[in-house]
Amino acid sequence: MKHMLNPIKTTQNAVSRHLGRFRKDDEGAMIIFSLILFVLILTFGGMAVDLMRFETTRAKLQATLDRATLAAADLDQTEAPADIVIDYFTKAGMIDFLDGDPIVEEGINYRVVTANAKVDMPLFFFDLPNVFLTPFNAGLSTFTVVGASTAEERVTDVEVSLILDVSGSMSRNERIENLRPAARTFVSTVLANNTNAPNGLITISIVPYSAVVNPGQDIINTGNLLIDRTHHYSTCPLFENDALFETTELDLDFAYPHVAHFDPDWYSSDAEPIGNPWCHDHENDMNAIVPLSTDEDLLHDAIDALEPYGNTAIDMGMKWGVALLDPSTQAIVTALAADSDSSVPAIADGRPQAHDQGDIAKVIVLMTDGSNTQQYDLYDRFKNNMSYIWFDLDNYQTDYEDMNLEDVHRSYISVQYDGLRTPYYYEDDRFYVGTNSNSTRFRTYPQGFSSNAEYVAAREAGSILTTVEGMGNRYTNNVHQASWQELFATWEYNRVNNDLLSRAKSHGAIPNSAGTAWARDEYGNYLYDAYGDPIVIYYADYNDADSSIDYDIVDSGEADDRLSDICEAARDQGIIIYTVAFEAPYGGQTALSDCASSPSHYFDVDGADITDAFSSIASDIRALKLTQ
Repeated sequence: MKHMLNPIKTTQNAVSRHLGRFRKDDEGAMIIFSLILFVLILTFGGMAVDLMRFETTRAKLQATLDRATLAAADLDQTEAPADIVIDYFTKAGMIDFLDGDPIVEEGINYRVVTANAKVDMPLFFFDLPNVFLTPFNAGLSTFTVVGASTAEERVTDVEVSLILDVSGSMSRNERIENLRPAARTFVSTVLANNTNAPNGLITISIVPYSAVVNPGQDIINTGNLLIDRTHHYSTCPLFENDALFETTELDLDFAYPHVAHFDPDWYSSDAEPIGNPWCHDHENDMNAIVPLSTDEDLLHDAIDALEPYGNTAIDMGMKWGVALLDPSTQAIVTALAADSDSSVPAIADGRPQAHDQGDIAKVIVLMTDGSNTQQYDLYDRFKNNMSYIWFDLDNYQTDYEDMNLEDVHRSYISVQYDGLRTPYYYEDDRFYVGTNSNSTRFRTYPQGFSSNAEYVAAREAGSILTTVEGMGNRYTNNVHQASWQELFATWEYNRVNNDLLSRAKSHGAIPNSAGTAWARDEYGNYLYDAYGDPIVIYYADYNDADSSIDYDIVDSGEADDRLSDICEAARDQGIIIYTVAFEAPYGGQTALSDCASSPSHYFDVDGADITDAFSSIASDIRALKLTQ
């Protein structure tokens, strides 16, 4: 009987054989792995895209916030600050992202604007794994992008010294005409939105300088600046010791010498009295310091009144500008703040404040069109001693302080030419009188006395009037012995030599050589030398063997060193220094570049570009700042 196959068994065996072959078959395995890898790449790559979208959105949101709050905080714009923020977001297409209304805090001297923004950003790829894990509830997650910004413009306590070159070269090439509007714009910009409260006050001092600095009557009348006076005409202190430029302080316990009152005859001719004194006199306060003012009009007027004259002493201007930012001058400012007629407002009492005070900014703006030059003065003996010139004032009587010596006719003027080496023995004194009669030209007494005996008696009795600084002695019969300083305050020095003295020399009273013993004065100086052109006026700090003061010449090199020292001292105290070289030569450019706080604080400009420089500096002083 033939064996019969079991159909069920046969089917099972066939299935087993096929499954075995399938199990052993590896075709298509890479496709499955690739699909899994693709899903992973898509997931992580997509997450990276979402993160990039988040960062892009955050950056755009923050940038819009910063721009909006900065614009809104600007004290110069007149629109409502909140409206400025809203307008920025509207134009950026992000108005829906603002989170609440902008917050504005403001006062007369400040504005603070704060804005917040928020946006929920869906993530397209972050939830891709949910498609496989929970395919019927994938959903979309979101990231919340948050931004905040605060911008502030605040006129904090600021003390500014604007130091302006008014030397003679400023009259060339329309420099002074270009400086005036630039300086006025600077003042207006810096003082804009100033406050009348103790905090947030801006004060500006204007320090004009040439070869000297004129403090002006406001400062002098306080009595806090001590001057070792040799005359009463003007006051331009001398800072003779180089060590004074190594500190920002101005020692108010020290009595400073000052510049003699004279005209070197370089800018005018035959003026009587002198037309252009090296330091301007008290009456007009020309080119005088304007200390710590908040009065825009007053400062503008002072700028408009600047007159170019004289040499250049940048070191002197900088010393004064720095001193008016140093607490050492508080006594001067306090006295001026108490005087309702001064340029210093009462609210400025207590300034200059301490350098290390946190809410105070001290700024120097130093400008020059030149470089340092020599600083001239009279020899010390011509600043302090009596001259050899006598005046008979019977026909010219005026107040002692206001004598018009220039009006005295030469027939009433006597020149002593002998007896000078015996100053306390008067019988041997000899005088030349400027008359036309040869018989009366040479006398044993000056014009105004009738005899040598009367003259000797008057000398022995002494002066009948109290001597005012820089003025000579008055004796009986209204005979006046002029001081050298008095003469040089009356006539240009060439006229003192050529008009008052040359006639005496031409008539034999003064020899043309230094070989005659009787032609020496009490200091051993030959009389002829004392009248010589090169001897009378020279450098301010001259090593004069016949002087009681012995120091070196202040030339351009030393002035540069002193400028560098005072700039370094100011920077060390945290004073911000801007410098403007205005059509200046190489020496001036180098000196001002060295002085500035940094290369970005130095400006080299020509012509009307000085306005741009001053405007840029003024904007820096009022600069906006992000606080968050």
